Amino acid sequence: MSLSNIQCAIQDAISTTNTFTFSGVRQAGIATPCYVYEITSAAVDVVTSGIPTLCHWTLTLQVQAIADTVDDCLALVDDLRTLFDTPITSTSYDCVLVLSAFSVTMSTESIDDGKTDAERIGTIQLELLVQETT
Repeated sequence: MSLSNIQCAIQDAISTTNTFTFSGVRQAGIATPCYVYEITSAAVDVVTSGIPTLCHWTLTLQVQAIADTVDDCLALVDDLRTLFDTPITSTSYDCVLVLSAFSVTMSTESIDDGKTDAERIGTIQLELLVQETT
């Protein structure tokens, strides 16, 4: 199972909660609310020679939930947490995504001076265990 297939499975899963979901960088001009995610680390379990087994990955996923208000941002965070409450099976990419840890920090894009809009950002870190299914 390749890391690129895992990324596709993650994209498919997150896109079910919000149409605007991007890997790495948010596209210019895209309205909020949206998600921007990136796999920040990944480790594959080494298969011992001669023992048939399926591939296992442990990875860290960072997701930015971006919205115009704190309430909208928190709703995005809650939606993502709810999404990963149960294992996610991707039949298209032959894997199961299982959440093992979830944390979030909140911030504001810039100083909110009341004259310009400042986006609210919830930076979510997920630890996922990924199991190959075939």
